[in-house]
Amino acid sequence: MIFQLAWRNVLRNARRSFITIAAIALGLSALLFLWGFNDGVHNSMMRNLQQTIIGSIQIHSDGYFRHPKLSRPLPDAARVRQLLDKAGAKQYTSRIRTFALAAGNDTSEGLVLLGVDPQRETQVTRLHSKVSQGRFLAVGDQNTCVMGATTARNLGISVGDDFVFLAQDRYGALAADRFRLVGVIDSGEMGIDRGLAVVPLAALDTLLNMQGRVTDMIVLLAPQHIEPLTAMLKRQLSGDGYEVLRWYDMYPMMKQWVELENGFYYIFLSVVLLIVAAGVMNTVLMSTLERMHEFGVMMALGCGRWRLAVLVAIESAMLGIAGVLAGMVIGLSLVFVFQHVGIDLSGQMDTISRFYINPVVRTEIDTTHLLVTVSSVMLASVLAALVPAWRVARLEPVQAIHHV
Repeated sequence: MIFQLAWRNVLRNARRSFITIAAIALGLSALLFLWGFNDGVHNSMMRNLQQTIIGSIQIHSDGYFRHPKLSRPLPDAARVRQLLDKAGAKQYTSRIRTFALAAGNDTSEGLVLLGVDPQRETQVTRLHSKVSQGRFLAVGDQNTCVMGATTARNLGISVGDDFVFLAQDRYGALAADRFRLVGVIDSGEMGIDRGLAVVPLAALDTLLNMQGRVTDMIVLLAPQHIEPLTAMLKRQLSGDGYEVLRWYDMYPMMKQWVELENGFYYIFLSVVLLIVAAGVMNTVLMSTLERMHEFGVMMALGCGRWRLAVLVAIESAMLGIAGVLAGMVIGLSLVFVFQHVGIDLSGQMDTISRFYINPVVRTEIDTTHLLVTVSSVMLASVLAALVPAWRVARLEPVQAIHHV
């Protein structure tokens, strides 16, 4: 009976109710679309960072990431591979990472020298897709190299030219050899385009006298699998001289940036919630003021004050539910449409590429953000009825009947 009365009261002033529902729907749909754009940008940034070069998880000897030394290679790479296979991780590869001096005809430049397995590397990262000139490393290559466009330009070399790498081997002795440039990487990311050279793992193993040892194990995973696998590896490798680092342990700035931007969106959410609550409160309060005489008659006939207060709260909840449902339909439809169509930011490509942002942003919304936003708007709609409900609960029948 009370729900029927509440529904009739909502429809009594259909225009006012429609405006309130429309305001809630507009606010919620705008929030969902903004979250969709925000999550689309952030998720693509985090995926691109992992897939470009660093992976989701890296395993090294203890302390190697902060202080890389070839004298501290991965203690037992075969054991790590067995654990990864047992855990069902399919996309992983081994690397040797060191510092070297690249010498062209007239200039030289210091850089990070990365030895990779050409076949497995293409399954884990997308470095091969960043090659703008020439080709990526191939299985069977010997002394070939792919390097960043800025480094190649500074050295004055192009695809097909020879140059020399100088580095210290595992024992600290000077090692040098001639390599041929077969590809140039032009990613737009400064740390890759300048200061990185990639060579076959076998060639670098020979140059540095590593004798089959590696320094890094790189694993690429879906986001939901990173934490479980990290916990398993830390548990299995604990105390044996290994370190297991997630991508945001190694590069925390990006995660902190994402969290900071999410914080701004929560501030915006709070502002919208205040507007929604004020709109609902205004509608319900106007409705109760218009029905004071009706409330007085109902109390005179035996209807309790708190029953009337519940009636007002249910009316507010109905407005909120209608607005939330409409807002979800509109907002999620926008997210779905722009997930397929995308938002073209290619005009800003020179600026955004260095932050691992795709030129076309495709909206996507995280489940947590969806639930928090929808439940917050719904809660604001219900809480907005507290003031009108409290006023109704304090009514005296005689005063209410004579209310004009």
